[in-house]
Amino acid sequence: METNTIKELRNRINIPLHSAQKLLKRNNNNVELSIQEFHRNKINTICRLTECDDKTAKKYYHICKHDEEKAMKKIQEKLLYLTATPNQQIHKIGFILWAENSSLEKYYIPTDRGIFIQSKDFDYVIDIFKAADSETFDITGHNRYKNETMRKIVNQIARLPVETADEELFLRNLIKWFNSKLRFAEEIVVYGNL
Repeated sequence: METNTIKELRNRINIPLHSAQKLLKRNNNNVELSIQEFHRNKINTICRLTECDDKTAKKYYHICKHDEEKAMKKIQEKLLYLTATPNQQIHKIGFILWAENSSLEKYYIPTDRGIFIQSKDFDYVIDIFKAADSETFDITGHNRYKNETMRKIVNQIARLPVETADEELFLRNLIKWFNSKLRFAEEIVVYGNL
């Protein structure tokens, strides 16, 4: 392995000597192929740790100038959108849901994200939330539901009749999101942004 090849690779990407040698060995001393493999490995890591698709990982990896940590943070900051109408434009008026735990400032794990549900999709479940809230449900502010109450809400959501496959998928994904958060969260916050 030529010293110049190692220097060229290390000048083009920030990489330890040992890692540069391994990359070059696997790629027959081809610097371009080594750089491609380096970036492909970073993107794969981002996909695995953020549970995002390849396209999203590449996008944020390039936006963050190949900084893996910054890219993951940006991806994790994004809200997930749940919809019962996947082929239509998502409207910005709706509800943001997230989990909280008082023993932590905000219940958060690396892959944790809040979700956004546009108003027309939240209409499928809004009556259940309104019935569970002893006070008035606020479509323009915070509504907090304790873990036990949320489990009852999820049980009622699971029993809702559906008319389309998209509605079924929406409700399943919503229940899946709730169940993953309710394992640790003390409460779920439903924030209306009308």
